[in-house]
Amino acid sequence: MIEIKNLRKSFGDICVLDDINLKINNGEFCVLLGSSGSGKSTILKILSSLESFDSGEIKFDNESFKSQIPNSKERQIIMQHYCLMPWLTALDNIKFALKCSGLKNKKLIDDIAKKYLSLVGLKDKMNLYPNSLSGGQCQRVAIARALALDPKVLFLDEPFSALDPVVRANLQTELKELTKNKQVIFVTHDIDEAILLGDKIVILHAGKIIKELQNPKFTPNTPKYFELKSVIYKLINGEIENIEYMI
Repeated sequence: MIEIKNLRKSFGDICVLDDINLKINNGEFCVLLGSSGSGKSTILKILSSLESFDSGEIKFDNESFKSQIPNSKERQIIMQHYCLMPWLTALDNIKFALKCSGLKNKKLIDDIAKKYLSLVGLKDKMNLYPNSLSGGQCQRVAIARALALDPKVLFLDEPFSALDPVVRANLQTELKELTKNKQVIFVTHDIDEAILLGDKIVILHAGKIIKELQNPKFTPNTPKYFELKSVIYKLINGEIENIEYMI
């Protein structure tokens, strides 16, 4: 379990996170949903060790942190920009990450890298360099690289926002399948994406958690689904505060 208590973060005089309290259970796919500047990406960066925080406490299971979370291969982040090394092939990008994690057995490293490239449908692209892959394929390599390290927690910061709608829809479906039984924290500003992927949806506005709800999983393109989307849109913009009747 991840537990966040009274988390605060400022950049200079600007408070970007104000008294954040949140619990994310093991095996839960949690979506942080909000507009630009709501604080969702800052939470993710703090949880993934890319940012420190000013006050509060964060617990990963029984481990407690008060200002900075250390790096760990058990916690992996995937960004919108996939950060592949352009001088390495798709396969070697994953093998390099495995070597950096401490694995020494060359055959095991090779087998794991090939396994995860196959899982994301890139077995036939393993010897290509990033500049020969599409944006969607590069993002698949980044997902395979993260999953190959067998993390307990996977963080994703708007990983599909730069992709075309068809590729994005395919990757959303694949991600949900690939991360079954993993703890996932996913940042997006897209309401449809949040409803599609999330077990829990946490809505932020101006550095505060406005609403936390278990996804009711309404059938897409039904009256209830569109009503939920409309209310979530108003929550994101700080127009209303309560949607208990929707849950």
